[in-house]
Amino acid sequence: MDDADAADDTADEPTEEAESLQELVNYLTPRRDNETMATYQNTTSIACPACGKPFDYLVVCKQDQTSLSLSNVMDLCVSADHDGRPFLFTHE
Repeated sequence: MDDADAADDTADEPTEEAESLQELVNYLTPRRDNETMATYQNTTSIACPACGKPFDYLVVCKQDQTSLSLSNVMDLCVSADHDGRPFLFTHE
């Protein structure tokens, strides 16, 4: 098998980062869940995978187009799973 075949075989596999995002949700406290998004609170100061600082909430978008209304000014970090769903990490 050459390098091109190896690359094709791994293209369909979930990435390690995407798997870790799904696993991360298991350690968070669920707060809100509906057809467009799910929100989880970080009650144990887990580090954000994007910046390494503890985040406050994780917002998982379930649809291609989702609108967010933010009541506070906050920093956001973004990552995506293997399906391209955005994971938003809030820092208040």
